[in-house]
Amino acid sequence: MVKRIYSLLSEHQRKYSMGVIFTVLLRSLLDYAGVAALIPIILLLTDRFGNDKRTTLLLCAGVIVFVTAKNAVILLLARLQIRFQLRVFKNFSRRMFINYYRRGLLFLKQKSSVQLAYEVNGVAQIFSQNVLSSLFRIAGEGVLILLMLGSLLIWKPFMGLLICALFVPLAFLYTGIVRKRLRQLGTENIQAQREQSRTVVEAFRGYSELEIAQAYDASLVAFDRNMESIMRNRLGIELYQLCPLFLSDLAVVAGLTLLVCFGDGDLSVIGGVFAIATFRIIPAVKGILNSWATLQNASFAIDVVEKGLRAEEEIAVIDSQAAFTFARGMEVRNLAFAFPDGHTLFSELSFGIRRGERIGIRGRSGSGKSTLFNLLLGFFEPSAGEIRIDGVPLSPRNRHAWYKIVGYVPQEIFIINGSLAENIALGQAETDNGRIARVLEQVQLKAWADELPQGLDTPLGEFGSRLSGGQKQRIGIARALYKGAEVLFFDEATSSLDSRTEQEINLALKELSATCHELTLIIIAHRESSIAFCDRILDMDALTVYDNTQRP
Repeated sequence: MVKRIYSLLSEHQRKYSMGVIFTVLLRSLLDYAGVAALIPIILLLTDRFGNDKRTTLLLCAGVIVFVTAKNAVILLLARLQIRFQLRVFKNFSRRMFINYYRRGLLFLKQKSSVQLAYEVNGVAQIFSQNVLSSLFRIAGEGVLILLMLGSLLIWKPFMGLLICALFVPLAFLYTGIVRKRLRQLGTENIQAQREQSRTVVEAFRGYSELEIAQAYDASLVAFDRNMESIMRNRLGIELYQLCPLFLSDLAVVAGLTLLVCFGDGDLSVIGGVFAIATFRIIPAVKGILNSWATLQNASFAIDVVEKGLRAEEEIAVIDSQAAFTFARGMEVRNLAFAFPDGHTLFSELSFGIRRGERIGIRGRSGSGKSTLFNLLLGFFEPSAGEIRIDGVPLSPRNRHAWYKIVGYVPQEIFIINGSLAENIALGQAETDNGRIARVLEQVQLKAWADELPQGLDTPLGEFGSRLSGGQKQRIGIARALYKGAEVLFFDEATSSLDSRTEQEINLALKELSATCHELTLIIIAHRESSIAFCDRILDMDALTVYDNTQRP
């Protein structure tokens, strides 16, 4: 396990972890010194060095100063350890976020967004707080116990052997009994929490459909079932983690009994030292056992992080120097696409798109219209063939350069929880209100925007909850125009709109195309009316392109 964790760290983190391990060992030495500082007080109280009250008080004051200074240093060392853990959390969370995002649309479509979000945020934090922290505590407490047992074996071999005989079997008994059970409980608990998050998110997002179908009760049943599983697993985990407390109490009582029966010499001194030793060893043993239980419970995080970071090297490096022009157009040569399960959607597809053209794409559901869009946009990689823009092949390395000159309007417009201006200038650090006003006029939203209570700064609500379908589509078009796109992709952007709104959007596109002669439009649509104004039509059922300008 330690080897797997170490392999996940970056080179810088590995070097830093060596310093953290040194601080853990130093903390153990300081804890040991703090315990040893109490021994002289025990000897004074038992008249070993005489009964001088003034000397005893001075010694106590010195021990107090030492223990205070020792604890202050331990706090500083603990801060270094915690900062390291938080940096690992930040680094792993960020790397997993980047890795998942860069694996592309096909990967994201095959995964649950709730699950991926939990892995990026929750699992990375569990790795930092529960896995790393537990390992450091086990190491620190283990060194402290070895130091104390070594000292006792040198001073009073019988006492040292007695403590070993009491605590070591109990520790092995505990770990042997609960190891598999804790790991199982941890895995079941995380699965239940994941299902619970999915249930809640789906219920909130699908409120209208659930209400109309009167299906909320089914969501509530799933919620209760997941909650029962979470409670059952947490109960088992908490109970198992209480076991060290009972075992250590039993060990202390048994040890004192054996010490009285078989101990020799000054039992008052030996008993005092035994009490101090067990006073610190008991929390150390409990800390090791509880940390070990926490580690077993959180061990799934290692698997998740490994999988989350595994394909970092496989992701194509982005060519920051790449650039695309669309002076001539796009050429698709012998294009084919097959899904990971082997299902081939289409093959040998060839056609061209000239600058300033209006291309419509139609076909039955499942014919591959949206997949073709994802290929043209560079979201998917073709199984065969190639796509060239002004003669330059489109690839994962240069697709970000392609995105600089294209706009994309999907069926469901992505609306962030921000203002109108922020949604149009999506991703831009600064917004140009004059430019936004111009594109709003182009998409016939200027009058509506002027009536908003806060103008361009008006919040649009979560997922655009305050917008109509037509307004969302126009904002999507305005977003593409704001960035100065030369090619606009429309993926069934009007399929969810009513006929009147669809006609308005189509008219706006037609007028936009007439105004911006060099703007290229590529439109997917189910209805013929949405692509009636296009110059050419690509029929995905027949995989042929025909001229639409000659149609009556």
